[in-house]
Amino acid sequence: MKFILNTAVDPHFCALFDENNELIERREWTNRRMDGREVFEFLNKFHLGFKKIQNPGLSFTFLGGVAGPGGFSSLRAGAGVLNALSFSYKLPVHQVRADRWIQEFLRTQGENAQAFVLNSFSDGVFISEGENPNAPLQRVDVNEAVQRFSEPVFVGLLPIEKQKKFSKSLDIPFENTELALLTVLEKTNPQEIFLPDYEFPPV
Repeated sequence: MKFILNTAVDPHFCALFDENNELIERREWTNRRMDGREVFEFLNKFHLGFKKIQNPGLSFTFLGGVAGPGGFSSLRAGAGVLNALSFSYKLPVHQVRADRWIQEFLRTQGENAQAFVLNSFSDGVFISEGENPNAPLQRVDVNEAVQRFSEPVFVGLLPIEKQKKFSKSLDIPFENTELALLTVLEKTNPQEIFLPDYEFPPV
């Protein structure tokens, strides 16, 4: 089975897939303080965990997660889970930054090189202006972000109160997110350990 975990972008979620990339089950939550508990409960439902002997008939063949940007504690919790599973199941871990995942998602929607905005704490947001997909994200105040965009921008991952500030937005439902994430993760080279991406300061 393939297991993926997102504790970077709201809502947080984890999901299990079979070998044909058919979704078995997905669990979603919004309370960042529950990251560890939600994942443990999800894995326990399938009698999966950090000891293979719990369910000898089920095993992981793929592990992957979103490296950041996101809350410091949430990224650390996600890293802890993925690294513990990696050690227990002797599997490397695939990882991708959220902006690469969102760029790939927008491409699947026919929106090449589009700008997007990701949530940050307080009144901040991360912005990608779309022209250079390898450019680092910038963290700015949400009101500054609104002023920056004269063309429609994807804000589907922002809380509703921040979305409302953008008068020009791309109306793209962010659906099948777990499959979009798995697709991007499968294109990455797995690493021995999962390292949260601290290119961005913890916020």
